[in-house]
Amino acid sequence: MARKKDLNYFDVLTTASCYAYQTACQLNEMISNYHDVAQKAKAIHDLEHAADYECHRLFEALNIAFITPIDREDIYDLIKSIDDITDLLEDVANRFYMFNIAAVRPEAIKFCVLMENATQRLYELLQSFKNHKKNQATVHRLVKEVNTLEEEGDCLYRDLVKELFLKEKDVMEVIKWKEIFDDMENVLDACEDVADIIQGVVMKNN
Repeated sequence: MARKKDLNYFDVLTTASCYAYQTACQLNEMISNYHDVAQKAKAIHDLEHAADYECHRLFEALNIAFITPIDREDIYDLIKSIDDITDLLEDVANRFYMFNIAAVRPEAIKFCVLMENATQRLYELLQSFKNHKKNQATVHRLVKEVNTLEEEGDCLYRDLVKELFLKEKDVMEVIKWKEIFDDMENVLDACEDVADIIQGVVMKNN
């Protein structure tokens, strides 16, 4: 009987990060062209569901694996953290639908650009991570770029929340947009978490 082909953990991690990037792109498109929100939120949910499949099949392989290319705990932390990004992006999309947001604030589009850029860098990072011993310079550069985007997100978040409380007179609008901006900042924090895990793995294995 032919032996079942072993799962390539790096390929699954890369695929999962690609779903996160695609979800960020879809969210950016939804907010930049703000119509058919329910339909676009459903498309984002479908991407999140596909990302969940990658997460589950990696968990299953990890449970029965005797040897893994890097520490089992690091693989688990990576796939869980990458999955968190996609989940959080879906949360942002759902906020716009559930809160019945009538019009998008321009600042939200700025945040979406940061999230799309951060997830793109992560996707590139996971592609390089497969051969991290040969790609150390690229890995370190991309980790730094993700961290820089997260820092930009922190500054943007502080400015947006301050402006929201200073200028918005409708309490319900303050509540809605504060939650949306919180979720957006959480996406960038989750991207930084993945980059930091990869940085740690590379340091341990080199």
